[in-house]
Amino acid sequence: MLVQFKFNNFKCFKDEAILNLVASNYFKDGPTNIYPAEFYSVVNTLAVYGANASGKTKLFQAFNLMREIVLHSANNKNNRVWQDDYDPFRLNVETIGKSSSFEVVFLIDGIQYRYGFEVDKKTIIAEWLFRKKTKEVKVLYRDEEGIEYNKTYINHKVADNLNDAGMIRKDALFLSILSLWNDSFSSMITKWFYNANVLSASINNYLGYSLRQLDSPMKKQMLSMLNGADLSIEDMSPTEVDFESIPDEIKKMMPKEAFEGKIYNGVKTTHKVYDSNGLVVGTTELTMENDESYGTTKLFALSAPIIDTLKNGKILWVDEIDHGLHYDLLVAIIRLFHSPETNPHNAQLIINTHNSGLLDAPNLFRRDQIYIASKNRYGESSLKPITNYSSTLRKGSKLGHLYREGKLGGVPYLGEFDISVISKEE
Repeated sequence: MLVQFKFNNFKCFKDEAILNLVASNYFKDGPTNIYPAEFYSVVNTLAVYGANASGKTKLFQAFNLMREIVLHSANNKNNRVWQDDYDPFRLNVETIGKSSSFEVVFLIDGIQYRYGFEVDKKTIIAEWLFRKKTKEVKVLYRDEEGIEYNKTYINHKVADNLNDAGMIRKDALFLSILSLWNDSFSSMITKWFYNANVLSASINNYLGYSLRQLDSPMKKQMLSMLNGADLSIEDMSPTEVDFESIPDEIKKMMPKEAFEGKIYNGVKTTHKVYDSNGLVVGTTELTMENDESYGTTKLFALSAPIIDTLKNGKILWVDEIDHGLHYDLLVAIIRLFHSPETNPHNAQLIINTHNSGLLDAPNLFRRDQIYIASKNRYGESSLKPITNYSSTLRKGSKLGHLYREGKLGGVPYLGEFDISVISKEE
């Protein structure tokens, strides 16, 4: 489980930003919204609010960049995975060209780990990993002076051989290299990152995953989820691409692995056909891309990642989850992660949203599950939990109302945003 994520000097975040998922002992509501670890409890869901351009999406991109560097830096010798996405805060002369740091605290089998690194455009400047059962113990530490590692946890034969052979590249994480060489402890850590997935605002980035699951046992659960949303879909099937119909010029550009399995490019949905008396007389096929609504397509795209996350106790970040989905459906999705029946493995859901109605949904969120992203006059974004606004909050306060009133921050100042602006002369 994710306990905390913090980073600095990335995109619109100049200073350190912290997303803390440790549950407060002060709040007693929503007991199923938290996972009780040995020394603290962790929330199962967290929602980030804020105005447009406040930094909500950039927060998700920060975690995704960290994940990509962990998973891929060791096997991308000629193409540093963060070179294109590395983007320090550019609105201050002090941070342009400076390094960025990323750190996560997480739990695996009840044991706490703290892992992080500092990077610039070209190199890994520092890297650290600590393990804590009763007290924190250093597992590895890397800086410009060299690399230290704890032989109790790291396979010293593998590590020594890699170090002696000069295979610890400056543009690759030590953890990632160890994992690539099958060090079991390092592989356990990288597996945690592999199981933490980030879905961007564009459904095209994950629609393909759900499409492929229609050819797997998960299809039954996906169909059940869509029908639970009152979409009246009887069946779904993937549309397979005919290789023979692909032009030779396109085939030459396709990777070899594309020819090893099936390629899908759409979804057919089956619906009942009724006569004038309302009796079922047959079925007909529609296509997801041409006939179904955007909301139906969005839910279909989300269905497989949500089911996979719940079944396997993973972590799912969803950017702009509310886009295209009805309020009641959003509430139902979030409640899946709050129920021990549907979330027996303590999966986590982290979302950003503009839907302030969720803040007032009965027994949906505890107050320690809400964060606000804001941006100041200098273009610097920050993250704050709404528990920081204790002077504004009262027991029984309507959070949605307070948020819309601007009492919790994270709403735009519209100034002269009215129809008169188009009639003003230059």
